[in-house]
Amino acid sequence: MKNAKKRRLTPQEIKNQEFSKKLFGYDPDEVEIFLSTVAGAYEELLKEVERLKAKTPEYKAEQVMEKAKKEIEKLVETKKKELQELEKKKEEVELEIEKLRFTQKKMTNRLKLALLEMTRILKELEEDVKGKGEKGSPGDRGESPAQSLKEQDREGRGREVEDKSNSST
Repeated sequence: MKNAKKRRLTPQEIKNQEFSKKLFGYDPDEVEIFLSTVAGAYEELLKEVERLKAKTPEYKAEQVMEKAKKEIEKLVETKKKELQELEKKKEEVELEIEKLRFTQKKMTNRLKLALLEMTRILKELEEDVKGKGEKGSPGDRGESPAQSLKEQDREGRGREVEDKSNSST
């Protein structure tokens, strides 16, 4: 190839290229120059194809899809971690709920026992008041045992206040 300037080669030029012959075949220098030119042209064409591809909507869409896929994968990974943390917190909350239920049952049982004890004490007090009522105490005035207990409680408080005032002087 005598004119080895940088120019675009067409497939037809490559096909029709003739080399001068020497005694034992083609001139190796010409073949080397031509192959170099073809390789350079081919490289330029590949670059041009890539540049043109980058301008096509399909290529742009493909790039956007790749970017979106990466972002989605990243988001999915983040959400998986968040889900694991939430599951752990859920387990902790469920454990705490169980503890609270146990405490609630315990407290309910204590309250039941306290109510039973208070009921027993009230019955004893009622029996005491009824017993005193038969002897001619508050029952003679037509008071109920509960009213009698309230009155006794008030009197007891009054005495406490009196005692405190006497002891402070």
